Amino acid sequence: MYAAARTLPLAVMTLMAVYKRPVSALLILGTLAGIGRAADCLVGLVQHDPGKIFGPMGIAVLQPYAVATLRKLGPQLTAALPGTIPG
Repeated sequence: MYAAARTLPLAVMTLMAVYKRPVSALLILGTLAGIGRAADCLVGLVQHDPGKIFGPMGIAVLQPYAVATLRKLGPQLTAALPGTIPG
């Protein structure tokens, strides 16, 4: 229940942001998701559970790359998609 209570609101907000397509909201949610995965990795370290360490660590390492790529390509994506909300 803990994972669902934390993950479901973030997933719903992300889907809403993808639907509305404001790049700034996606950047914020992407950053929050990366921070959440890094915190999950720390929980795994405290509990000495490799399964809770390496999965979240992989996502936490790749998340900043995805956010940086979106930040770089954001203006191009916003201009290319009809019906997008700038920002």
